[in-house]
Amino acid sequence: MVGPERTFVWDPLVRAFHWVLVVGFFTAYLVEPEDSPAHVWAGYVVLALVLLRILWGFVGSRHARFSDFAYSPSAVLSYLKDAVRFRARRYLGHSPGGGAMVFVLLLALLATTVTGLMTYGADQHAGPL
Repeated sequence: MVGPERTFVWDPLVRAFHWVLVVGFFTAYLVEPEDSPAHVWAGYVVLALVLLRILWGFVGSRHARFSDFAYSPSAVLSYLKDAVRFRARRYLGHSPGGGAMVFVLLLALLATTVTGLMTYGADQHAGPL
């Protein structure tokens, strides 16, 4: 008996990105005080990961590219309505709702790390800003 065929969607860089991001984010979130070296370096790691993922969104593998999961707002809303009714179409890669979530998450992480760097620079007179 042969098992089901496996289809790999996410490339190794995207898989590693996800788990290192989880570790970096929760390290920065849980470490106190906020000017401690562990918090600061975790923030740098998260920022570097977000910038790498943005770059990879343009030059990476097929399903990692933004063009594979950038949908119009109307397509996202239509998908979300269908998902609530349990009749949403399945996608290999990100669905319109998942694609929108990726963009929001990357923007939120970018804003969090940049404002963290700005605060660190203003309060501690340290860091690149």
